[in-house]
Amino acid sequence: MDRTELLLRAGELADLILDSPEAYAYQRADAELQAHPEAVNLLRRFRELREQVAEFQARRVPPMHYHYLLEETDKILQQLEGMPVVKAFEDAQASLNTLLEEVTARLANAVEKRS
Repeated sequence: MDRTELLLRAGELADLILDSPEAYAYQRADAELQAHPEAVNLLRRFRELREQVAEFQARRVPPMHYHYLLEETDKILQQLEGMPVVKAFEDAQASLNTLLEEVTARLANAVEKRS
């Protein structure tokens, strides 16, 4: 089998994964999350705060100078964790990741056994 055929088969595997219940559940949960304005806004703000915290940490600024960012991040995280739409998305994402890890492990084991 040449490289082109191998990549074609990889595309077929990707299609099979996209047709899995885990992928459908993830897509549905993502659409529901994106349709929830409060969750979207909280996630956007959470990402912004994490970037700001990372910048402070990269410059080795003591946490006492940006503790307010950490506190706001914690508050937003608590809000997000209490939202069913976020929980459903996280669960669907975890299920899809598990499937992808299982496929990856199976491929790695098959290659290792035949090498």
